[in-house]
Amino acid sequence: MVAGSTGHLGRHIVRVLKDRGHYVRALARDPARLEPVRDAVDEVFTADATDEKALAGCCDGTDAVISSVGLVGKAGNKTSWDVDYAANRNLLEEAVRAGVGKFVYTSVVRAPALEKLQLVRAKRAFEADLRGSGLAYTILLPNGYFSDFDAYLEMARNGRVYLFGDGSFRINPIDGADVAAAAVDALAADANEVELGGPEVLTHEEIGQEAFRALGATPRIRHIPTWVIKSSLALLRWVTPLRVHGVIEFPLTVLTHDVLSPAIGQHRLADHYKEVPPTR
Repeated sequence: MVAGSTGHLGRHIVRVLKDRGHYVRALARDPARLEPVRDAVDEVFTADATDEKALAGCCDGTDAVISSVGLVGKAGNKTSWDVDYAANRNLLEEAVRAGVGKFVYTSVVRAPALEKLQLVRAKRAFEADLRGSGLAYTILLPNGYFSDFDAYLEMARNGRVYLFGDGSFRINPIDGADVAAAAVDALAADANEVELGGPEVLTHEEIGQEAFRALGATPRIRHIPTWVIKSSLALLRWVTPLRVHGVIEFPLTVLTHDVLSPAIGQHRLADHYKEVPPTR
């Protein structure tokens, strides 16, 4: 069973599972969002993972659960503790009750600057519960996804890319397809944790330039002092509830620190940029 099946990573996972001959049950809050991979889904279980009662029976008859459930963008009144922790905890309880053979959980890269953030703390709390569940498990720790950096490509299409600091912060983002392959590989592997990064360590300046290169345009990059974003984050944490600043603080922190992982992925950001359609 794939939880988070309608998301960017979940769709990749569904496709890889089906390509490797697995029977796929997709957990989806909105089955219509499965349309891009509907041909790879054998069975749909409709439920919101934050609703414990609605999940009853979702794991029955399954050999394994792969979860990429996490807070992405706007989530109404929900926080990372409602989604990244509690929703996955609900899934875990169902998996234990159903006697599932393995639980694969997609968490997030380990980096000192990120560990204090509420979203990451929620994920780490679930990781601890998973370790103590008695189930066989693998925790995936991917770096930022290529899709996270589509924002740079969109800025380039609009004529200018904005970066924090001098653009020298480094990251090795990874393609969702590479993370999906690792998730499916984990079904038959013994490793309890797998760190996942892309093959290239790039500065944000280099990523911005890559975006313009993909468009065949002259780079126009503007740098914003890091104190601006740090002050803004401090203010947001003071004046907005967790459901608001908890979503914003994670990507902004990633953009203002080095975030590096072991190079596992095979795909390159330049190739990804060539395939990204305009958003408008």
